[in-house]
Amino acid sequence: MLSILLYVLLFTVSVYLIMIGADWVTDSSAHVAFRIGTSNLAVGLLVISLLLSLPELVIAISSVLKGHPALGFGASIGSVIVNIGLIIGVSALIRPIKIPRIVVTRDMIFMVVVSIVVVAMALEDRHLSRGDGIVFLLLFIPYAINVYEQERGFSAEERRVKSERMTEALEMYGDYKAHLHHHRGMRYFLGGIILLLAGSELFLRVLMDVASSLDIPELLIGVTIGALGPSIPNLAAALGASRKGVEELVISETIGSNIFTLLITLGVIAVLSPMAIDEMTAWITAPALLLITFILLLAMIKGRIRRRDGAVLLLVYLGSVMAEFIFRSN
Repeated sequence: MLSILLYVLLFTVSVYLIMIGADWVTDSSAHVAFRIGTSNLAVGLLVISLLLSLPELVIAISSVLKGHPALGFGASIGSVIVNIGLIIGVSALIRPIKIPRIVVTRDMIFMVVVSIVVVAMALEDRHLSRGDGIVFLLLFIPYAINVYEQERGFSAEERRVKSERMTEALEMYGDYKAHLHHHRGMRYFLGGIILLLAGSELFLRVLMDVASSLDIPELLIGVTIGALGPSIPNLAAALGASRKGVEELVISETIGSNIFTLLITLGVIAVLSPMAIDEMTAWITAPALLLITFILLLAMIKGRIRRRDGAVLLLVYLGSVMAEFIFRSN
């Protein structure tokens, strides 16, 4: 009982450090992203995708360097499912989400294609190779080009409005008005990186100890608990956005974050540590990823994610977590 309480305490501390570290990095980087965005909105949007995916990326790289790539792989795949099922699902339950057409035609369609490609390449030979990782990394280039080309068609007024909305999105993830001074912002940026690394280190150690002491597969821990922890800041931001009535901002940034995770984070994992794809990933995790992605696509095509759509997304997420525990534990 004492060890369980200790694990819960350490898990809470690690998540708190990750949240504070991510906030500080986002706060100090937000001004750079916004300044870039006012002149080049595409670059600003891509910077936000990186910032939102930073905890998952740090945890993935750290797990690979420590010789536990299954934890990083599970946390990365699981975070995509968490972002859709839990974050978007709960946001839609609080308030139906109106979806801008460009989010469907540019971001969501690309995410669907990326999900299919990632799953197909991983399951083709049940192996995630360095070649697969390089392909994932290269696939991010056409997405970045597409975002840039879309922006070129915007009028000056549209760019101004979108830049303002990007600022609103940044405010959801931290105190955008903080750290205005350059030197103070740099201190917070470096401090945030240190806290993020420390939190990720503690987070991984907790996951590894839990997996070892309870004899639970590392991939199971990664795809469930490992995916949930780093997503808590995004969930808090989504809930705040829903209460303020600007939840569509978080939805668009969440999809961009998912694309970054699927291509960049998984690409880095595959390049650093090629790994075999186990039976349960092929039969449970991969289908859950595709199922929840297509459910979101069908909801977004209608132009609005309704409360019942959010309930379905949340139920699919909870069902996938239960399936992971039931079948992987056996």
